[in-house]
Formats: sequence, structure tokens, C-alpha cells
Amino acid sequence: MRVTVDLKKCTKSGECYYNHPALFRVDAEGFPVVRVDPLDDEDLRVEARQAAEVCPVEAITVGE
Repeated sequence: MRVTVDLKKCTKSGECYYNHPALFRVDAEGFPVVRVDPLDDEDLRVEARQAAEVCPVEAITVGE
């Protein structure tokens, strides 16, 4: 499983990296960066799905 962030959609709200720091970090410009790829751990898969659900602009996608 992979998680991606569409930086063109992202508004840097921080929901992903504040709530899921094991999966995302913030770069120097305030954009989220995925820490783990691919997601082999089930806990991180759950976090990725949660992050995608709460992203206010739907910039996070989770897929195979």
C-alpha cells in the first residue's frame, strides 16, 4: 500500500503531520512528506486511511 500527497491541492493545514507524525513530516515549506513507503505495517495503513479521510482538501490518497 502507498500513500501520496497531491501538493497542488494541499493547503498545508497540517492535519496529516500533526495527527499522524509516524507517517508524515513537514518540509521546510510547510508541506507534508510521507515518511514510510510502501506501507507494510497495518497500523500505518490505518493511519494513512485516517489521514486521507480528514484531509480538508482531499490531497491524500491511499492505494496499492
